[in-house]
Amino acid sequence: MHVLWLVSMTLPQAAAACGLPGASDVSGGWLTKNECHLRDYILRYPEKVAQMNTRELAQASFTSPSAVIRFCQKFGCKGLKDFKAELFAQTSALAEEEPPDGNYPFGPDTPAAQVTASVLRLEQEALRRLWLTLQPEQVARAVELLAKAQSIDLCAIGTSGHMSADFAFRLRKFGRRVNVVSDRVDLSYSIQQMDATHCLLVASYSGANEQLRISLQAAREHQVPVVTITARPDSMAGMQADALLLLPPLESNDDKISTFASSIAEKAVLDVLFAHLYQMDYARNTAFVRSDAARLADVRIKQP
Repeated sequence: MHVLWLVSMTLPQAAAACGLPGASDVSGGWLTKNECHLRDYILRYPEKVAQMNTRELAQASFTSPSAVIRFCQKFGCKGLKDFKAELFAQTSALAEEEPPDGNYPFGPDTPAAQVTASVLRLEQEALRRLWLTLQPEQVARAVELLAKAQSIDLCAIGTSGHMSADFAFRLRKFGRRVNVVSDRVDLSYSIQQMDATHCLLVASYSGANEQLRISLQAAREHQVPVVTITARPDSMAGMQADALLLLPPLESNDDKISTFASSIAEKAVLDVLFAHLYQMDYARNTAFVRSDAARLADVRIKQP
């Protein structure tokens, strides 16, 4: 099990996910405040962490050397050296260049060509890190829950809402019932219709807002399984998830120019889910695609 994924999880989730030494010792509580600082720093700056010793990591993450050692030991490692070996064991190679800042990847005087390069480099880095944090077991569980649901309630607002609407459209093309919850009116109707045959799909970088709180409460009351896409596993949406699909935490929740990194990562996760659901009835779905393509070609030819 990849350490980069484990540190993204709450401790009980990590303990349940694998048989690491010491896992039984951490099953009773969440990451401490200092450990959360360490986790966030490691996930945001793995290239920097690769070059640091215990003292330097403690200073950079505003913790202490003893806190760093205890954190590493919770994941079956003797210290930071062993932890880093595990952290980067499954990566092909670390990026040679440090990626642009996720919140402000360019400044007022950045040359035009560099603005382009910075945005594309940041998006590339988001996908690279998503490859590490997105676990096959969680993807399989999410696909299972979505596939057996008679109806999918998709809760997302803002940028997530726009991407989720496209995801919902694609699923509807192939006969799946999807309710998009994008405002309070949608939410009020969805809550009334929600039951155990539904699945709540949450897409939220922060995993915390009032609309999500209401949706998650309704899911609990009606025993509706929850699939969550988020960068914050300790958020209310992350904590309630039956399947947790983690985004790389490259951005602040609010203090940023735009959602450069999170948008590309979130769309990739939705694309992965769509691909798996499509594959489950590949022959029928492909027959529809080809029939529809022929129909559209014929329509275009007839246009004046």
